[in-house]
This record gives sequence, structure tokens and C-alpha cells, in this order.
Amino acid sequence: MTTAAVQPRSRYVDGAWHRLHPATPLLRGGIGLLAVLIYVGGNLRERIVGWVFHLPDVGGDPVDEIGRHNLVLPATLIVLGVLLLGIALFTISWRASEFKIDGDSVTVRYGVLLRRTRTAKLDRIQGVTIARPLLARFVGAARIELDVAGQNANVRLEYLSNVAAEDLRRDVLVLASGRRAAEAGVDPATAVLNDPGRPVIVVTPGRAIGSILLSETVVMLVVVAGVVIPVLTAIGAGPVAAVSFVPLVIGSVTVLARRVGRNLRYSVVSTPDGVRVASGIISTSTEAVPPGRVHALHIEQPLLWRPAGWWRVSVNRAGHAAGRRNAEAERSLAPVATTEEVLALLPLLVPDLADSRELLLAGLAGRGHDDDFTAAPRRARWLRPLAWRRTGFRLTAASILSRSGLLRRELVIVPDARMQSVSLRQGPFERLLRVATVQPHVVSGPVRTHLRLVDVDRAQQLFVELAATGVGARRVDVSHRWSDPGTRP
Repeated sequence: MTTAAVQPRSRYVDGAWHRLHPATPLLRGGIGLLAVLIYVGGNLRERIVGWVFHLPDVGGDPVDEIGRHNLVLPATLIVLGVLLLGIALFTISWRASEFKIDGDSVTVRYGVLLRRTRTAKLDRIQGVTIARPLLARFVGAARIELDVAGQNANVRLEYLSNVAAEDLRRDVLVLASGRRAAEAGVDPATAVLNDPGRPVIVVTPGRAIGSILLSETVVMLVVVAGVVIPVLTAIGAGPVAAVSFVPLVIGSVTVLARRVGRNLRYSVVSTPDGVRVASGIISTSTEAVPPGRVHALHIEQPLLWRPAGWWRVSVNRAGHAAGRRNAEAERSLAPVATTEEVLALLPLLVPDLADSRELLLAGLAGRGHDDDFTAAPRRARWLRPLAWRRTGFRLTAASILSRSGLLRRELVIVPDARMQSVSLRQGPFERLLRVATVQPHVVSGPVRTHLRLVDVDRAQQLFVELAATGVGARRVDVSHRWSDPGTRP
């Protein structure tokens, strides 16, 4: 029996336009404009005073010149007039910035001279992020971003009060989830907000700092400082080398500091509406990732992390494009997690793996034909002499698992329902060794979904099998309507 749709009880879900936080114009650009005006005024103040009051030559301090010529009252009125004009412009900008939520979408419009409107369809929302930059925290404001499937389709609401941002995120998740059945004694509209969730990953300060110290960036800096520069110094190029590596050091330290700031107080919490990710100390961010929005997962373990048993988990989601490696590391869903935390997190993102602990362990650290993984044939060792034993794949009832890597262990998981298409590729050397690469295509992101070194006969069979499986899985998938009892089997 299908229940009636439950609408969240909120002042925002009424189809009417609502205003953003009054400090929005100031936070979006007013502070930068004020800084520019102060800089320009400080460097040109003598010329400005002389031009405004028609003084012949202001050689001394402008304030002293204003007092000496009895211009204190006119100067005060001019300053007040500029302030009132700025306040009026900010007020007009604020009144022109509005948003509304109805049963199908979230719409925001802003701008005075150039009017802009952006709309996010609820069924296309991939996640909701609440960010609180340092200046916004001073006035109790937050920025909310709706991650929407599509190129540059994300919608930002800058800014809302902290309470309004939490309410809006709750409303969006309730509406996007479909119909929510009322539970005993619990208002379904407030379930997201009131449920504290179950902690899955909590990054301690020691782990956050340790993972940075054991990163490739730090290793590169140590090699440069301990090997490259001394060698160049020995051949007489020390000063030139030191100057040349200064930008590299500054850039690397900046990246490392940003990662430490993000990883401290980093946590992932399980809720009835997906996972909630919180991070940051000075500027904080809270992101909600609903079920059914993860298109692919990548779990990797650098060699230096292996003794500690740490892993990094990255995901592909519509609305999150691929970027540079540094950006990918900073946008990872779990920047550093233990093996047990990874085993607890993966079933939340891919429910098909809820009872597959041994399978996941074989994918993370196994090799050969562990737990029915189809390993690469022995003849493929010429293409990957060190990693061919770990290269393999496994098909489950609703997912594809692909493992690879020796020095850097990697496991890629693709839910069948998230596949967009599948391709079969075979290069000249692969043709000689009778192996091929099968690639399930998903939305772009940091995860590369390749099944490498597959026996050519099995690859052709797999190509046909995945094409049919993907169509069938998408037809019956209802994970994006995770709270709709009418869609549950």
C-alpha cells in the first residue's frame, strides 16, 4: 500500500520567496570591496582631499589639513553620505536575493542590474553541504550548496542563518527522499535533524597529522631538501637551486596546511538519510550524502600508510567533476580511515556489500583467486610484473569490484545501477597477450573504473553481461527514493 506524501513542516516549504541573510551582500563581496577602498584611499588620500575640497596643495597629513581649513563638518557629512550609500546598495542587493522551495525544486535568484535565477530539481540533488567560513561564523551565517547532477549545475544559497541552513537541508532531504512513513512517536519531518546518527569515522589529531607526514608531498620535500639541493650545491648550483625550489616549498606547505586544517575534527556519521560528513576548525563544513548518489568508490592505501593500516576513500558523484590529485585528496569522502572504519563505511554507500566482510578484505589486501576474485592470467605479468597477481575483479549481485596495485593497494567498487555504459578496449600489447580492458562508465570524478588484464574471452563475455546487467539494475533501482515506502520491494 502506498502512503500519502509527507511534507516537512517548515516555513520554507510553501512555494513562496524567502530572503537570504541580511549580511549576504557584505559576505559575498562587500568586505573585499571595503579592503580595496581602504587601500586606494590610504595611498591617494592627499589627492582625494585636494580634489574634493579644491585645496591647492595638500602637503601634510589630510586630517590636519581638514582641521586647519575648518572643513571638519563637510568631511564628516561626506563620510556619512558614503556609508549611507553603501548601506543602501547592500540593502538593494539583499532584497533582490531570494529563494523558494516547492515540492519539486529549489530556486534561487539574485542580482540587481543582471538578474540570475538557478533551479535545482530535488530528484537530481546528489548531496547538501553547509559551509561556515570564518567571517560568516562571526554573524551566525552559513553557506548551503546543493550538489546537482550536471556540469556546473550546483546551486548555492549565500548566506542563511545557521538555524535556517539546517532547516533547509532537512527539508531538501525529506522532499528528495520521497514519502517518509511516520514512525511511532517521531515526527518524520524532523527525523533528519533530531537523529544524532552513529559515528563511523572519527579522525583523531594524531592520525590527521601522521597521515600528512607520511604523504607523498612530504616525502618529495624531504628528497629535495636532503638529496637534490646538496647534490646541486656540490656542483656549484646551490644558490640557484635554493631559489628555484622556493615556490615548490611554499606551494607544498600551503597544500599540507590546508589538508591538516580539513582533516582535524573530521568525522563521518551514519544517519537514516545517508552519511553526514563534518570537517574543519576555522572554516567548518557539513555535507550530507544521501543514499543512491554514489556512482563509484575508490579505496587506496599508499605504501607508507600500510604499517598503520590507513586507507583513503574517494567517490564519484554527479556534480563533482574530476580534478587534480591534490584537489581529489582534499575532496575525498574519508581522507584517512582505519580498515575497520572502511569496512563499516562501505555498506552504507553500497548496501549490496552489507554482509561481505571477507569479500571486502580480499579486495583490500588479497591476491590471486582469493574469495572468488577472477585474477589476471599469468601471461599478463609482462604488462604488470609486480602487480599482476593482485589485479582481478569480482561481480556481486549488484556491484562490480576491481582490485589492483602492489605498492599502492587499490579497490574500485561500481554499483550496477550507476553504470552509464560499458566499453571493451584492447591495445597492441594486450592483443599479443590475449588480454583486454573492460571499463564500466560512470559520471566523471577521481575514481577510474577499469577492469584490467582480463582474459580476452572472459572480457568479451563480461562486456555483454555488464551491458545487460546495467540496464536491468537501473530499471529496478529505487535507492534514490530511500524513504518512500511505495517503492520498497
